[in-house]
Amino acid sequence: MNHSCCQFFIFLIIFLFTNPAASDEQTQERISYICQMEEFGFCNQTFNENLKNPSTDYVGLTQITINQAIINATNTHAFVLQLLRNATDRGLRNALVVCENGYSIVVQSFQAAFQYFNNKDYRSMMKSEFITPRAQGSCSTSFSVPPFPVNPLVNRNREMRIIIAMAVLTGHQLDY
Repeated sequence: MNHSCCQFFIFLIIFLFTNPAASDEQTQERISYICQMEEFGFCNQTFNENLKNPSTDYVGLTQITINQAIINATNTHAFVLQLLRNATDRGLRNALVVCENGYSIVVQSFQAAFQYFNNKDYRSMMKSEFITPRAQGSCSTSFSVPPFPVNPLVNRNREMRIIIAMAVLTGHQLDY
């Protein structure tokens, strides 16, 4: 065997024995149900990296999605503000202003959803979350307006769109 092949097998053995599955079978079934979307890997990884324990119900999964949505939206909003400070191109500035407004709404909506979640007011939580796809989507579409600036938020928008879908799907599983 060549050297790189041996390194691969050593890595594989270490990975298999040092990284047991984060979720139990029932939790993984819930995760797989929620993650039936365009990016199963990202969705599955997000849940499994943030589980507090291997056995998690939909309430716990919903909490993960809300927390991840707040973190992601807050970080993206800060990134947009940083880009805005340095942007000189008019088309880029216009698109970034739309993104700043959109992500501001997403952050506020998920912060409200978090409060409703903590109060077990799942109906109000879902109402807060339902406005986020359009707000986030406005950022994606703002880059398709002439003069068609280069979109520095492609990956961040993709991840946020997936996390929003995860949050809406998990929240929908709760009895409200």
